[in-house]
Amino acid sequence: MLKATELLKQRNADQANLISGIIRFLGLSVGLLPVFLIITGCGASLQNKDTNWIGVQRIEYVCQGVGSPTVIFNSNTDMDCWIKVLPEVATFTRVFADNRPGHGRSKPAMGQNTGLRVVKRLHQLLEETGQKPPYILVGHSYSGLFTNLFARLYPDEVAGVIFVDSSHPDQEDWWHRNRPVETMIVNEIAKKSYNWEIFDFERVAEDIKNAGPFPDIPVIVITAGKKWIFDTKAWREQWLKFQQDLVSLSPQGKQIIVTESGHFIQDTHPEVIIAAIKDIVETARKPISDEAQIKE
Repeated sequence: MLKATELLKQRNADQANLISGIIRFLGLSVGLLPVFLIITGCGASLQNKDTNWIGVQRIEYVCQGVGSPTVIFNSNTDMDCWIKVLPEVATFTRVFADNRPGHGRSKPAMGQNTGLRVVKRLHQLLEETGQKPPYILVGHSYSGLFTNLFARLYPDEVAGVIFVDSSHPDQEDWWHRNRPVETMIVNEIAKKSYNWEIFDFERVAEDIKNAGPFPDIPVIVITAGKKWIFDTKAWREQWLKFQQDLVSLSPQGKQIIVTESGHFIQDTHPEVIIAAIKDIVETARKPISDEAQIKE
């Protein structure tokens, strides 16, 4: 009988072979590279990880640093993708991140998740592990949807949001209308690799649209300046419109375009994200009297 670690290795190998075979067969190795990177996760590992049970779901998380506000990092798969950012931010405030189900020591989820289920589970995890608002939310790519929803559901607990080349609730509709074949392929790869959360896009987008308004808080949208090789002109133009729409969520929104970076800005230009976080942290720490004087 195989040990649990051997079974996990075998499952990961099967997933990698499946993904690789589909990509080779379709001749889309570069075009689907973003999907492969999201599914396989990151190499280096954060320190001092722990686990907590939320009902029947075991979630792995990490908490470092001291101070307020607490910065909450959201990722598509595992928290290790913040390895170049999170420890640096922990030098000037408290930080928190967790692993998606099926990654690290987080127990795989059963079936597809709604946005509400993901966000409420995160909120409960924060409470049970002793985290205190206000929070600054940082979301990359698809996880930006959960960041968006969290701010709407718990507006009194959120001091600011940073979207890192984040997804927009309407982008799935655009892909269905304009690139249906690629949409089908990507969804099938996600299902076959057990990444149920990644592309249950429509239900997450619906939860965002049914939630309350986005709060009037500082928002920084960090956008990659480089496009993927197989990006069409139409998609690139639409992506930039979506990024601008995220900026307009709040009157305090602003955008930073990292011209020399692709989608994984936290890996290629972590200093940009660190500086943006520090900006909102310092704003959140200003006395109320100072803020009143600025508004006057």
